[in-house]
Amino acid sequence: MPGVSARRLSHEERRQLAVNLTRVVTLYRSILDAYIIEFFTDNLWGTLPCSWQEALDGLNPPQLATLLLGMPREGEVARYRSVWPLTLLALKSTAYALAFTRTPGFQTPSEFLENPSQSSRLTAPFRKHVRPKKQHEIRRLGELVKKLSDLTGCTQVVDVGSGQGHLSRFMSLGLGLMVKSIEGDQRLVERAQRLDQELLQTLEKEEKRNPKICAAGATAGGAGPPPATECGRPSSSPGPGEPCGGLLQPGPAAGPTGGDSDSTGPAALPSGAGLPR
Repeated sequence: MPGVSARRLSHEERRQLAVNLTRVVTLYRSILDAYIIEFFTDNLWGTLPCSWQEALDGLNPPQLATLLLGMPREGEVARYRSVWPLTLLALKSTAYALAFTRTPGFQTPSEFLENPSQSSRLTAPFRKHVRPKKQHEIRRLGELVKKLSDLTGCTQVVDVGSGQGHLSRFMSLGLGLMVKSIEGDQRLVERAQRLDQELLQTLEKEEKRNPKICAAGATAGGAGPPPATECGRPSSSPGPGEPCGGLLQPGPAAGPTGGDSDSTGPAALPSGAGLPR
């Protein structure tokens, strides 16, 4: 499955691709937003068009994978057990045309050259409990939000669907943003609150060991409040005596190239403002 590579598209082509993807997602939202188990618990199978049910009923998983995901090569003919409705065939062709390539066409980000499981551009507390892919995502997205906030004068950031709060903690205690975290799953809220306290305790211990460094980091970074997530409502600001957040800002990029070519760049820091990795 060749797929689409966004790197090869012009700005206008990327915009049109985004429009097409949005149309497809909107049209088939009832299917795309569902978990597999909901096809059984909520009888989502019954919501499919009757013609789709007739075409798909009785097929085993390998047959479904072949007919739904596979596309015939040049000279080959797809063989269907029955005549498929045009709407189902159209969805299959559309998904094939808009799918992104699954063939790796990129180099390992410089932040993972030294250690493939730990980003060199995130301090140790932000890497804890976070997988490498997520480390890369929160670092890139957090720095982008920080850059946009600085350019627009935005004073508060709302993280809707914050999950375990990894991104919120990085933006708040790492980049000095004022963050409000909202999450509807109580289990994730409780997990986020435990991780909040764990990170604050780590920072408090470091502050006691290096009070001057922490004070300098907080002054330079303008640390925001800890993003303690609560179900359906944002967290409050920290009280007096809570540890500062500037200490946790990321240090300079590591690696031979000094950073990813498409990175927004780390936050500017005074020398020694970051935690040891």
